[in-house]
Amino acid sequence: MSDIVLEFPPGFEDYDWEVEAKGWLPGVVAVIQGHRYTLTVYDPARLTQDVEEALKGGRVFLERNLVVVASVTRERISAAIQEIVQTGRVGDLRPDGG
Repeated sequence: MSDIVLEFPPGFEDYDWEVEAKGWLPGVVAVIQGHRYTLTVYDPARLTQDVEEALKGGRVFLERNLVVVASVTRERISAAIQEIVQTGRVGDLRPDGG
């Protein structure tokens, strides 16, 4: 991940266990080749709950730069971003300000 920098929300280290339990983390910033991408990370169970809740309320579920991982941990998020870069899928993300 030499040209990738991940910035987690302030204090993440203090409540990472809670984030993993909730299955959702907004505000992760990935800096990839000089471009900043603000991401929202979900696990599959929490994503399903939020989508169902939105649809039940007659709304649409929409999330910019959504990344789904098996569990919302620093390691899984880092691995996911590395995979996105290695597989050439960075173009699927929308940079901040873009």
